[in-house]
Amino acid sequence: MKIDNNKQTLKEAGYKHISCNNSQHVLLNLETGKNEIFWSNKNHASWGLKYKNTHLEFIMSEPINTI
Repeated sequence: MKIDNNKQTLKEAGYKHISCNNSQHVLLNLETGKNEIFWSNKNHASWGLKYKNTHLEFIMSEPINTI
């Protein structure tokens, strides 16, 4: 039996990759215009994104134009 692990590509989910620092990825949410932080966490159980042979798990969201 195949288990759906609920992972989407960046394009499917509406994100653009902005930067990466070790395991932390900054993505732009194209719908909200906010930067969101994701962490590389292969095979985690919750919803996430598929990116370059790993899975990204949502950590937090912030306004795109923070000072």
